[in-house]
Amino acid sequence: MKGPIALTGSTGFVGQHLVKMLTEAGFPLRLLVREGPRTCGLGSAEVILGSLNDDAALDRLVSGASAVIHLAGAIAAPDRAQFFAINTGGTENLAKAAIAAGVERFIHVSSLSAREPGLSDYAASKRAGEDVLSTLRPEGLLIVRPPVVYGPGDRATLPLFAQLTRRIAFIPGTRQARFSLLFVEDLAKFLLDRLADDSHGLIEIDDGRPRGYDWSDLLVIAAEVEGRKARAVFLPQWLLEALAWPVSRLGALFKLGIPLTLGKVRELYHRDWVVRATYPQSPGLRQFAEGFRLTIAWYREQGWLPGKPATDRTPPAKSYGEKSK
Repeated sequence: MKGPIALTGSTGFVGQHLVKMLTEAGFPLRLLVREGPRTCGLGSAEVILGSLNDDAALDRLVSGASAVIHLAGAIAAPDRAQFFAINTGGTENLAKAAIAAGVERFIHVSSLSAREPGLSDYAASKRAGEDVLSTLRPEGLLIVRPPVVYGPGDRATLPLFAQLTRRIAFIPGTRQARFSLLFVEDLAKFLLDRLADDSHGLIEIDDGRPRGYDWSDLLVIAAEVEGRKARAVFLPQWLLEALAWPVSRLGALFKLGIPLTLGKVRELYHRDWVVRATYPQSPGLRQFAEGFRLTIAWYREQGWLPGKPATDRTPPAKSYGEKSK
């Protein structure tokens, strides 16, 4: 590739891993960031200050670029309009700039939640962003729908990982739910590899585990690492809805992005978040048994969770293993 890789969302959880991987692979980078250069990551990346609603910044970002990888988006917003302004309008603005600049590869990282746009404003805005791209059709368009992405550096899944390490795990979901997962470095590697091929269209990706996981699977896997099995207490949906309603109303009133909304609760209690694989799985993907161990060790090294990293503890006398199917 002749020009730099234009990247949005470089300061986010996935973005930081992707910037590191692209840099190590020798790609020149151009990053769109909302704050000063000190937040952009590392290396010699060129930094463009601006937002997805800043046409001049977007033009500078994509000018001469060989590819665009669009990671940026709002996962929390005060209202539906703000979700759509960023996840739909911002995506449209970037695509139009890329088309005008003649960029030959456009990779958009959406979300598996876009499969169920009726559940939440977030899901609806992500689906609308996909629809906009399908209409505009920038050159080399690939839309990627990952499931829940976790790994070192993620604060969004930290509360769940904390529950899995305790004797009693309070689960915000239903016992019958099944879901796919993906380790963050595997998502970054997948995106890097797509710069070298011509895959296109809309695909869903995960860690390659058939039929995904249920909560019992996660508890058993966590028990193997922690040496004790947590007892699960499944919180009723009405309880989280009762908490989310006043919190989301306050968020809307004060224009704050609140993670706990009625829409988010509906996402949490949806029973089918299993990826419908439409792309050949790469070898060496880390399933949750390995990903949990690596993530928990990192959390503890950083002081985000109490206790020593798993590698520093005496192995448990009993191995719980994975639940058989």
